[in-house]
Amino acid sequence: MRAVRALQGSVVVDSLPFSQGGTAEHARALRAAGVHALAGYLGAMTPGRLADILAAGLSFIPVTFAGAYANGPADEVGQLHALGIPAGASVFLDLEGMSAFKADPSALISAINTWADGIAAAGFIPCLYVGVPQPLTSDELWGLRVRGYWRGQGSIRDRKNALAEPTGCGWMMTQVFPSRNVGDPAVWVDLNMIGADYKGRTPSWVVAI
Repeated sequence: MRAVRALQGSVVVDSLPFSQGGTAEHARALRAAGVHALAGYLGAMTPGRLADILAAGLSFIPVTFAGAYANGPADEVGQLHALGIPAGASVFLDLEGMSAFKADPSALISAINTWADGIAAAGFIPCLYVGVPQPLTSDELWGLRVRGYWRGQGSIRDRKNALAEPTGCGWMMTQVFPSRNVGDPAVWVDLNMIGADYKGRTPSWVVAI
């Protein structure tokens, strides 16, 4: 495996059902349907499912479950190593949900930055999935020590009910509505599109050597 920059215009699916139980046949069906990459959940993905993804010609992007910032980066770093994810890959932290929304913003920012610093120290690129409900403002998102942002579905509004977008860079990946079944046999997925942010950055995904 190696980490390379994703191409603009690529189609990425994120899928908890695949992360928990996808097969080689599902992976091949996704690729046949025009999917370029799969974002899989750390803590659910296995080395075998990752091997199936890469063997089907799909690239891979790791993403956490919501709330992963709460316990620091050690668990995610261990999971990345267990999967054999190479240094230089982007890793997205999922920031959404009522627990985050109700958290003290200063404490939340500190926890996210601690997570990001640990991921970076391990050789990976810390990034952020920005979902609904969103606790942080545009400026607060931009001030985090992450290196790229993925826009979730829906109207992304902060705790002040203003639209939230990282002020200085925008999005490197965008999730589109609605979720759907893709492939035959079908897999329930969210569809996403890769697009360079205002700083020209795209995620770095994992490909087979």
